Amino acid sequence: MVREEQPGNPVVQSDARNRAFRTLVQGLGYDVATAVVLVLVATVGDLQWTRAYWLTLGLAVAKSVVVSAVSYFARLTFKPKE
Repeated sequence: MVREEQPGNPVVQSDARNRAFRTLVQGLGYDVATAVVLVLVATVGDLQWTRAYWLTLGLAVAKSVVVSAVSYFARLTFKPKE
């Protein structure tokens, strides 16, 4: 019998994937909202489309991907509190 808190359990793996996906969607939602605000500021204000602008946006998206991976492995490692 496989115990629920074991990382190899399909239920735990499915929950970990679900949490990682939700974290990724939430992070990317924030990143898209940030990009929209920056586009609006660029349209209204004097923001230049420089390399630094794109680097900032790329780092924000990379952050979301890394956080979702951490979320996945954290769920595999630690049992949630009940």
